[in-house]
Amino acid sequence: MVTIVFDEVNVFTFPHSRIKKLMNCCTSKFGHTDFTSLNDFEELLIGLQCIFTEFMAHEQIENHLVMKKLRKKLKQNSPMDDTELICNCHKVDRFTPLMALFRDGYAFIRRGNADRMSYGVRLHKAMITFYNDFVPHMNEEENGIQPLLSKYFTDIELKMMRTQVIKMTLKKREDSTVNIVYRIERPLKIYVLSYERILSIDSLPNNILQFIMNYLPDRQIKQSCLRVNKQWNQCASKVLKHRSPISQLPDEIVLRIFKLYLNPYDLFHSCIRVSKQWKYIIKDKTIWKTINPINWARGQWNSSLPLEEIPVDQYKNHSLTMNENRIIPGLANYLLPDYGHSIENLILYGSLTINDNIARKIFDLCPNLKYLNIGMTKLTPKSFIHFRWINSLESLILEGCELMDDYLFINIISSLILSKDSQLITIEDKQHCSIENSSSQLNRLTRFAICEKCSISYEKNSKIFQLKILNLSGCYQITDYGLNLLIRNGLTEYLTYIDLSGCIRITADCLSSLVSSSRNLPSENIYFCDNLSSCLLSTANCCRNVENNSGRYCCRSHN
Repeated sequence: MVTIVFDEVNVFTFPHSRIKKLMNCCTSKFGHTDFTSLNDFEELLIGLQCIFTEFMAHEQIENHLVMKKLRKKLKQNSPMDDTELICNCHKVDRFTPLMALFRDGYAFIRRGNADRMSYGVRLHKAMITFYNDFVPHMNEEENGIQPLLSKYFTDIELKMMRTQVIKMTLKKREDSTVNIVYRIERPLKIYVLSYERILSIDSLPNNILQFIMNYLPDRQIKQSCLRVNKQWNQCASKVLKHRSPISQLPDEIVLRIFKLYLNPYDLFHSCIRVSKQWKYIIKDKTIWKTINPINWARGQWNSSLPLEEIPVDQYKNHSLTMNENRIIPGLANYLLPDYGHSIENLILYGSLTINDNIARKIFDLCPNLKYLNIGMTKLTPKSFIHFRWINSLESLILEGCELMDDYLFINIISSLILSKDSQLITIEDKQHCSIENSSSQLNRLTRFAICEKCSISYEKNSKIFQLKILNLSGCYQITDYGLNLLIRNGLTEYLTYIDLSGCIRITADCLSSLVSSSRNLPSENIYFCDNLSSCLLSTANCCRNVENNSGRYCCRSHN
């Protein structure tokens, strides 16, 4: 007669009910699995491994909390039959062959449908054999082992044992990777589930984790492994570092390589996406001291190449214009907001598309600009309205800008006043300066009528504005009035070079005043129109625009 045991002292009731549900779940999975579908096949393998991991955990719990304690009791005083029953209960390893069979199934994911179907038949037979063996085993535990527990343990001890079994079962279920495995990507999931017998992430040693991660591409390591836990993050970092020895180079060496051997195209299309370290190095100001976006539009990415080596004539205006229409707005909208503070030398020479509005925006994003070359463009003095960083300029190249006139110097002086009073000025084309016609009747070397906004003292200007190079070659609309504005406001004191070739409205008296006001300007660094003659400038150079093919204005080539 079978002994009746109440549930509150039955150690096997709770775990066996869970196992029976999982076995029914296995049967249902087999019935609904299409072995010709890769997704169904993979889900079946993952589900079976997760389920049988819980079976293995159940057996470990029984061995540790039930069989071990019962064995101690039996050693004291027990019949031989009871001892043999305990010893033979978990002697057979039912799980290892099946787990190995599950792991072998991942090799069939990349095979044909026929191979997967044959594997499914073999797996079904193995599962039937397991059912036929494991169900009687559970009945043996309930009908044979449980009465022995009731015989040698008190009801209180059995209740405590049952509580421990339930707690440990629930804990093992939570610690398993059943919930974790779906948070990582498929390739990593397959390797983890097929490589290790125990599916607990915490149980995987570092060497096995690194071995598994070596089979994954960098993108999957960064998106999956780095976010699981601290151990996985460390292993993934080691794998990535081992793959790219160049990342171990000091920042100074990488920076030197970038500066000497790579151009802006390589830096933005290749290097900036490699790592955060490289992205940080690329922002170094020494890389972006000089930029020439017009050469970029022509396909030449070497900013240090002299302009004369890439004549505009060899390029079709249509294709060049299209390239500039892409690069110039991109420069203002994307490059300069992040890298504009590093730029000291900006070259826009020969641009076909730049206008005053976008020029003002570009200038405003370069607070440390020292050398500005906008020669051979259609820019007007309006591009210098509210130039916030005018006081940092040391070189201004305007050769061939035929639309420049005396308002250029009025805007420069006005920008100096505004930059001193406020560092946050809205760039708007709203400033208007009235030049009195009566000033032409006065001595231009002694008195000038300047609007109130442009009025500034000599001492203040000479300290904050130290322009050294000024090239106005071909700017024929500039007159004595504009140049005298610079002279009388102390803006020519530090000049070391000036080119007035083609400036036919500049007189000899104005040149003499310029030489006397510029203590660092040697006469051999002065270029002016050949129509002028002055004994004070006997050692100066003649016009550079005579018989030139660059398109700069000259009175002898334009009738």
